Amino acid sequence: MGISNANLIVTNATWGDVANPLADALAKDGKRYWIEVDICPLSMLELPNDARQRAVLREFADWDDVKDSRPLRVVAANPYAPEALEQFEPLINALKLRKDRLKYAALDDDTALAFSEIVRFVGIDQVTPREILTPTAPGSSVELSKLITGDAENSELCVVLEETEEAGGVAKRLIAANQRVIRMPIFGRTKNNPDVLSLSDSPNFILVNDPYALTVAIQGLKRQAADLSEIVWVGTSALLQAMVKRDCPGSKWLDVPDLRHDVILEKVSKY
Repeated sequence: MGISNANLIVTNATWGDVANPLADALAKDGKRYWIEVDICPLSMLELPNDARQRAVLREFADWDDVKDSRPLRVVAANPYAPEALEQFEPLINALKLRKDRLKYAALDDDTALAFSEIVRFVGIDQVTPREILTPTAPGSSVELSKLITGDAENSELCVVLEETEEAGGVAKRLIAANQRVIRMPIFGRTKNNPDVLSLSDSPNFILVNDPYALTVAIQGLKRQAADLSEIVWVGTSALLQAMVKRDCPGSKWLDVPDLRHDVILEKVSKY
């Protein structure tokens, strides 16, 4: 490792062997900010197998006829849901057939931005990030569920895009509020070894963007008997910040306004 003022560990998941674009951008420009970037994905993401994909589409068709006139709300309940949708071509085609009825919601502003870009890129809709319902407290499934319920039109159907092993906080709260809901697990993940996290003698910053990565990172560092009070966690989510306070007392949190690589590097360099 060369001379650096900080060590930034990037835990973002990858899709198979494909590199994470944010991690790559951080690594490419890190040295300009005297930051050493260590790419340590804590999980690998994958679409469901063909049988599960067919089951998802059958359930969608059972709940919502193409000719139905009622509104259809697509909810990105996980930061990786937009990326999963981009690769799920049969679901993309099903949504295109319902384009005129679609409404959108997402867990936070970063997910909404990615959701908007992907929905436009794959030709589903021309929705902008501002048209996507998001909570003021990023990552709050409680607030997001309340916003969707408050904005719901008569007999609106919510399609909640989530991880296969997800607890389903958004979907469960919507069901409890008597909303019509389809839980749509469109991706899964394989856990990587958290012992790959390697701290340096420089100040250590760890970028996290979902609860799974944060939980696994904390567990791995505790097994290494690392001094957690020396860690600065980096992210955008109030939910993750609360988790750090609860599960990693003594650690610090660096809030960044969004997950653009230049914004992250600038914030870390000036911390």
